[in-house]
Amino acid sequence: MNVKSVQPVSDYFKAMQQYKDARETKDQSRLASIRNILMLGKKLRTDEMDYLQRQDPNLYDQAMRLSMERQAYEISLKHSRSKADANYYNTFKLMQIAGQLKHGGSEELLMRTNAIQEAHREFVRLSKYASLRGGDG
Repeated sequence: MNVKSVQPVSDYFKAMQQYKDARETKDQSRLASIRNILMLGKKLRTDEMDYLQRQDPNLYDQAMRLSMERQAYEISLKHSRSKADANYYNTFKLMQIAGQLKHGGSEELLMRTNAIQEAHREFVRLSKYASLRGGDG
């Protein structure tokens, strides 16, 4: 066997391994970025949800639960009759989540808390909240 022909093949495998390593690092970085968005209570974009569905089905399921809970909370806020109602519902949701801490804290509970707080902050900035009667917000 000619040594010259072996060298390009080993270079090829070396390049492929570097590509694989770079891709794994990129995937880990993107997953960490998406997890951070969830930890901040922010909504994920469609492309981020699609990525999670392919790369981390467990985190995708968690993100879906967070999204559904947040949507239900936002609907409840929109039906508030007063600022006091909106603030009461916020307190109620946060106490409900806090009650689950007795069974052990988790990253998901922190994500839920932050999602509810972020949704509430967004609602308070809306003119709908400003037009509600009562309460000082």
